[in-house]
Amino acid sequence: MPLHIGAIDDDKSILYTLEAMASTEGWRMLTTSEPEECLDWVRLDEVDILLVDYHMPVMNGLHVIRKARELSSKMVLIALTVEDGGELASKLTLAGADDFISKPIRLADFTARIRLHEKIFSHREQLNWEERKKGVSKDTMRKVLEKIKDFQAPADCDEIAAACGLAYVTAHRYLEYLSDRGLISRSAGVQDGRPGRPKTYYSIISPSGAQGEKK
Repeated sequence: MPLHIGAIDDDKSILYTLEAMASTEGWRMLTTSEPEECLDWVRLDEVDILLVDYHMPVMNGLHVIRKARELSSKMVLIALTVEDGGELASKLTLAGADDFISKPIRLADFTARIRLHEKIFSHREQLNWEERKKGVSKDTMRKVLEKIKDFQAPADCDEIAAACGLAYVTAHRYLEYLSDRGLISRSAGVQDGRPGRPKTYYSIISPSGAQGEKK
């Protein structure tokens, strides 16, 4: 399974640098300058490792790390900072950070830290038996979530299964699992106003809790 990394920084040049570094190792990198988008990745289990800049104008890294840790105990959180003072390190650690990478970011340091924390994340995954007990693959779960995001309105299991290239029963198992975890919403509706038994529709729950409506 490829490593999924997320990064939040208000400096776009830093994000471009991180993307370039990750691509050399074949790692998937999501980047943003928006705290809510970043926290949505965590809530939807889209990243294994999250890099968080400490100095940001809207929500500083300390708050992002604290909120991210509340959402996930197994994800690796790494702070990006130009400071290495003991007081700041202590605050970030107490908020939930696992490590720090100093700016300016150097390729050798970046890749070494990520490889180390990839092993740590894998160990934390081994301790989480929920997905394996239910026969759920993280790669397939992420694929289903990504395809649901592509729909502009809630979609039924047939539509999602076709978009993902999955059998109906497989798609339904993942949709129900994601719904039970509170990652997607489940609602009933009648298809195109036709009479008959209502269908179940699924959609992503936005950070604000708003959902689309099935016409």
